[in-house]
Amino acid sequence: MSVTDEIFADPMSGPDPGELSSLPLTAARSFGTEERTLLTARCRLVFGLGLAISLVLILLSRGVIDRPQLPANALERWELWLDAGHLVSFAIAFGSLFIGKPSVHRLQLTAFAVVAINIVLGVFSMGVISPDYPPALLIALALFIPAAVIPWRSSYQVALGLIGAAAPAVAQVFSYAFMPEAREYWAGRGGQTAFLDQLVVLTVGLLILAATSVLVTRTLYSLRRKAHRARQLGSYIIEKEMGRGGMGQVFVARHARMCRPSAVKVLRASGSLDLDALARFEREVQLSSSLTHPNTITIFDFGRAGQNTFYYAMEYLEGLDLQRLVKRFGPLDPARIVYLLAQVCGSLAEAHGRQIVHRDIKPANIFLTQRGGLFDYVKVLDFGLAKHVDSRDGEGVTQTGLILGTPEYMAPEAIRDEGSVDTRADLYGLGAVAYYLLTGEPPFHSGSAVQTLVDQVRKTPVPPSEITEIDVPVELETIVLRCLEKWPDDRFQSAEQLESALLEVPFEEPWDRNRAREWWSLRTGVARPVLYESAPRADALDANV
Repeated sequence: MSVTDEIFADPMSGPDPGELSSLPLTAARSFGTEERTLLTARCRLVFGLGLAISLVLILLSRGVIDRPQLPANALERWELWLDAGHLVSFAIAFGSLFIGKPSVHRLQLTAFAVVAINIVLGVFSMGVISPDYPPALLIALALFIPAAVIPWRSSYQVALGLIGAAAPAVAQVFSYAFMPEAREYWAGRGGQTAFLDQLVVLTVGLLILAATSVLVTRTLYSLRRKAHRARQLGSYIIEKEMGRGGMGQVFVARHARMCRPSAVKVLRASGSLDLDALARFEREVQLSSSLTHPNTITIFDFGRAGQNTFYYAMEYLEGLDLQRLVKRFGPLDPARIVYLLAQVCGSLAEAHGRQIVHRDIKPANIFLTQRGGLFDYVKVLDFGLAKHVDSRDGEGVTQTGLILGTPEYMAPEAIRDEGSVDTRADLYGLGAVAYYLLTGEPPFHSGSAVQTLVDQVRKTPVPPSEITEIDVPVELETIVLRCLEKWPDDRFQSAEQLESALLEVPFEEPWDRNRAREWWSLRTGVARPVLYESAPRADALDANV
């Protein structure tokens, strides 16, 4: 799927009226707004170029082009008026862009009028003052710049092409009929026959230019319509890309009818090798949508666009994940870590109660946002690697034998025997997350993913208090190290049990919603975490090993 920033949905320049009528009203309005913004920028470009080109041609004409056909005083008078016409028309049009909010129709008409006026002025200057000077460069610029830059339908370009072809012919016929100097000029070059031959050649050449410019407009117009269709996935209008994985992308989108912001994850399957990824994608939708805990990402919709494009829409989150939080601000206050992990335990408790194992608990999949005035609100993301405990389909290994997961946060049993993984593997991952939040690094990490996996199975983690400079409560460190035990029976046996242990860690000043609000306010200038990268990531579409 190709997604561009230029979309066109106004009846004057976007989809045909029949296509537009099939869109929801809110979608049409959204497209119209975007197109007006684009048109305004493009008209500024064209009018600015017009001013610049006019100045350059004026300077060239005064210093390079010899115009001996008229008396000097008449020549100067005509040049003054023509130069003023070029500059004033572009200046007025440019200034009108800053008056109110011009509609798409007004912008297109303004652009058409200005270009047409300048064609006539330029042709009059060349065809009357210098009747043998071919205006092909002027006409080509006037036709092809709007065709390539301004988003309008081909009817505008046809009208502009006819003006561009007819104006030189009319100007030359006028000069030949009513200006003795012009007839004298052509008399010295073969008389009326030479004049008519030159007129036919010029007109035919300009008609070819006009037809080519219309073809350019129609081609670009067709591409823009395709881009418009590509930006719509079911009832969702794509606005911008937020993340990209090996076979998928995450976009910020808006529901066409409800105008609700959403994050849309898209998977493009291109062949049989993508069947595993598609199966994980569908499983993520099914498992995530069955979960209702407020700390679990909410799935809105699932669908298919075209032959090989699948997508699902989820709630759009403003904030940042724990990995980015630590990279940006360093290790966290232990009280805050307990506050965040307790929420993750709530999400996992529901999933584990349904015998669903997440299998990819890591800092990048734990997102901080705000909901209803509550700050440091956790959302658990990406159930793309999730499975039921009693599953026997070997979902953890691809057909090529690659283990799915993140080495730094994988439980040892997932490495030794993926079939033995149960809900306690998520508690190991959560312990590794806690370790990362305390120290700024995972329990085991090396330059090699294979070595990291070996360390997960064989090595004992260094206690966080021996690495970090922050004061780690003994009770919290004990909890983290218990989560990181090599054998599941030695860990906490449920998310509820882990949550209870976390909430019993004593703090002189526990972290609460007021401290969370203060933290966000100090770092964003307002009590709302909107200045950071947002939307769920696309990582779960890929094998991390």
